Amino acid sequence: MKSKRNRGTKKAAAHDHGRAVRALGSNEASVEKILAKAAGPLSAYDIIPLMAKQVGHPVAPPTVYRALQHLAEQGLVTRIESRNAYILCRHPREEHDCLFFICRQCGTAIEAPDDKISRLLRTEATELGFGINKQVMEVIGLCKSCAAA
Repeated sequence: MKSKRNRGTKKAAAHDHGRAVRALGSNEASVEKILAKAAGPLSAYDIIPLMAKQVGHPVAPPTVYRALQHLAEQGLVTRIESRNAYILCRHPREEHDCLFFICRQCGTAIEAPDDKISRLLRTEATELGFGINKQVMEVIGLCKSCAAA
């Protein structure tokens, strides 16, 4: 008998940017749906009660952390380091650097649509002989709504 945990997790034959792409399991799909409905980034502990309500039974923290890890590996979510929270990726399954503008008042996080700053930093790093693996930049300030209030 197949366990609930492994349902729908077969690896697909396709590859995307060097990563094996697989169908999302039920836990990953639940977390992705929760993040899609969220107004801003959510921590694993924010997700736990929402997921428990969605699936109709208690959910343990490792279940959510594993789902988030798999979603991140697939390039579907990004971790907001300063908030220890996650947000759906604006460019799913694409290799790219992330620049977030985060409102210090309401917590909204917006991924920058342009990669000019990222290219500038990579150019500077190359000139310094430094190899960048990944950039996650966070700019903290006030969003338009909070600044107007």
